[in-house]
Amino acid sequence: MKKLIPFLITFFVTSIGNSQNITPATQLKFETIYYDAIYKWVAFPIVEVDSTYVYGYIYLDMQAGLTFNREGVFQIDTNGKLESSKKEPYNMVKVRLGNKTPNLALLSPNQLKELGVAPIPDWLKNYKKPIDDAESLTRTGYHLNAVGGSKKALEFLLKAYKKSPHHKGLEFELGFAYNALGQYEKAIEILNKATTNDPKNALLYKEFGYAYLNLHKLPEAEAIYKRGVEIAADKELRCEMAINMVNYYFIQKSKDKFNEWANLVKQNTSPNSQYIKYIEYFEKEWESKR
Repeated sequence: MKKLIPFLITFFVTSIGNSQNITPATQLKFETIYYDAIYKWVAFPIVEVDSTYVYGYIYLDMQAGLTFNREGVFQIDTNGKLESSKKEPYNMVKVRLGNKTPNLALLSPNQLKELGVAPIPDWLKNYKKPIDDAESLTRTGYHLNAVGGSKKALEFLLKAYKKSPHHKGLEFELGFAYNALGQYEKAIEILNKATTNDPKNALLYKEFGYAYLNLHKLPEAEAIYKRGVEIAADKELRCEMAINMVNYYFIQKSKDKFNEWANLVKQNTSPNSQYIKYIEYFEKEWESKR
């Protein structure tokens, strides 16, 4: 099962998602990744066809994920001050942020004064809730994992683990984060306890096998994946686990084991799926090197 960001209908100028850095003003440094700017005012870099900066506030919606609340646009005058344009009808447009979001500039307290906005927007009270129980901590980690912010996700997930180690979804998110960061031994430690507690949770085996595979512990990885495939009701999840073994045995040039796992993939997906295309590619490569 792939990590998914919840689908939401949003309206926003498309330039933000495709913006490109050009030489910024000296007081604006576009070096902050958006998931490091939660609960902060930020500006997007201008695009080549424009001379204004879009600015707004980033917050975490527990259901939808990391969200940018667009407040308006500004220019920089000849004295280097931020000059806000009159607020337009698109004010308060909310945008769900994703991996195509460019690096942002954090706005300083002085810049916020120039723009005439409060350090904490009034509307935030409707969205910001305490992140201190196992559910909210796990949910926050989930959203950060989903957008590549696994290092930051660990801060929340480990707090949740101390409170309730077997909270629903927590151990999977912890394993996912450790694997994403290359900390495979820590992932194995967490997931070993998780599968002992919840042995029929197939998602756990996906991350568990992945950790062993990346440590080149093949017997352990294969045993874990076989167990995961056996209990997984979701064919997509079976294929995700099996294709990892297909890829590994292709690299190892072990044709019999390659065929064993490739056949398992073929049994669980359609003939035109992306998984079949991977296998066909491997098979052609194999034949070309004979």
